[in-house]
This record gives sequence, C-alpha cells and structure tokens, in this order.
Amino acid sequence: MTDIQIALIQALQAQAAWLAAPMQFFSFLGQPEFYLLVIPALYWCWNPRLGLRLGLLMGISGGINEALKVAFHLPRPYWVSPEVRALGSYPSFGLPSAHAQGAVTFWGLIAADARRRWVLIVAVTLVFLVGVSRVALGVHFPIDVIAGWAFGAVILLGFLAFEGPVGRRVAALPLSRQVLVAFAGSLALALVSTSALMALGDWQVPASWAAGALERSGQPIHPFDLRDAVTASGLFFGFAAGAAAEHHRGSMCAVGKVSVRLLRYAFGIAVTGVIWFGIGFLIPQDPVFAACALQYLRAAAAGAWVSFGAPTVFSRLNLADRF
Repeated sequence: MTDIQIALIQALQAQAAWLAAPMQFFSFLGQPEFYLLVIPALYWCWNPRLGLRLGLLMGISGGINEALKVAFHLPRPYWVSPEVRALGSYPSFGLPSAHAQGAVTFWGLIAADARRRWVLIVAVTLVFLVGVSRVALGVHFPIDVIAGWAFGAVILLGFLAFEGPVGRRVAALPLSRQVLVAFAGSLALALVSTSALMALGDWQVPASWAAGALERSGQPIHPFDLRDAVTASGLFFGFAAGAAAEHHRGSMCAVGKVSVRLLRYAFGIAVTGVIWFGIGFLIPQDPVFAACALQYLRAAAAGAWVSFGAPTVFSRLNLADRF
C-alpha cells in the first residue's frame, strides 16, 4: 500500500509545473488561518449563528485531530520517501489529515445550514480539492486524507445530532455555569491529546523520519508538541464563553450597509492580530508548561475577543444593533 500511495503522489507531482500553484491555494482553504479569517466575518458581518456554530465545531474538530494524530503516530510521506518532494512542511504526524478533516466539518456545516443543492455541490468539490492538494504537495498519503474525511464526517454528524439538545441544556444554565461548561469542554479537548501522548509510553520518533524530513524540507519535526492541541482548546473556551456572555447581554445583529460591515471586520481582525501576535511574543520555547499556558491564554483571549469583545465595541461605536 505504501508503494502504491507513493506512486500516486509522484504522479501528481509530475504535473507540478502547472499544478503546484492551485494546489497551494486549495490547501490554504483547509488551513486554520483561513477559518480564523472567515468565521469572524460570518459572526460579525453576515450570520452570527452560523459563525458561532462553525467556531465551536472547528475548535472541537481541531482538538480531536491533534489527539488522533498522536494516537496513530504515523509519518508524512516526505519523512520516509526520498522519491517525494516536500512542497510543504509540517512538524506533526500525518494521519488523519487535519486539512481534510477540517474541510469536511467546515464546508459540511455550511452546506447543512444552507440546505441548497448548489452549496452542497460546491462544498463537496472544495472538500475533494483540499484533500487532493495535500497529496499533491507531498505532505500526506492518500490514506491520511481518506481518514481525515471519515473522521470529519463522524464529527460533523455528531455535532449536528447533539448541538440541539446540548445547546438547549447549556442555554438554560446561568451565565457562570455556561462559562464553567465551556472551560470544562476545553480541558476535555486538551486531556484527550495528553492521554494519547501518555499512551505512547517510551515510544520514540524513528531517527530516519526526523532526518528525512529535515533533508527534504529543511524544517525539523516535533510531532509530540501539544501546542496545537492547546490552541484548539483555548480557542474553544474563549469563543464559547464569549458567545455565552454575548447572548446573555443580547446578541449582535449582523446587519447594516456594506461599508459598515467592512469597517467592523477590518477593525475586529486588526485587534485580533494584535492580541494573537502581541501575546505570541511573550511565549517562551521552554519551559513547556509555561509555553502551553500562555498559548492557551492567547487562544482564549483571541476567541473571547471575536465572540464578545468585538461585538461589544461595535455596539458602543454604533456599528451594530442588538436583538
């Protein structure tokens, strides 16, 4: 199976002269940065409810993906095969593909919310192209992508099945309890990845994987680093807790002239960047606990700003109404 998969990657990369640029583009549509740009736009400017659902779902999916990667602890193709060109570089394990899994959850929820045939067709096409791009770039085996699609579908279906009853029960709680539930959920996401790492015991990354990755991409790997899991956990807490406070006060109504919506987005994203990169400068490489704690706080602060801080400022500046 490995030989067949490498042959498929080589076949795709043989077309790299014209395929590389579009594959990089479709790969970006599965990047966390893409979701962090689009979800606030929906939440602030178009459909707050859909933005909230996507924010929560992507936090859950991201946390679960990190745990699954550690649990399977399988290499990326350019780590193990000199025949694969590394047109991208990633330090984490390969299976399941986070891009493929995230594409299914993100675009799948949009299609489920829209309930229109053309939206479903676009969503399926984008999910497929995101997955193919990961293979063409040499950063995933085809089986990684297939597993990502499968896990993404399970997570999406589970979210659609439970968001109603769970959401109603949480909404019936006082605000302090809702914030506590959000914090407990974020800790559960982090605990899943930590448990997967502990289950590996004294297993070590083969030296050949690390050497191959460094030789072919020029970048070292650190697949046991749980900072991405901590980031997903922190974003989930900040976004969920902020949304609970926002709903308690009266949710923002994402209406208004196009110019007003663009002003909201430009200001909100600029402050998000200040929070993200400003706190990022304070995060040390060592010790690991301090780095993870600050990473969690940075992600939580960014999530809370998106779901609560920005709408509050918008209202005070008369950039948004409430209902």
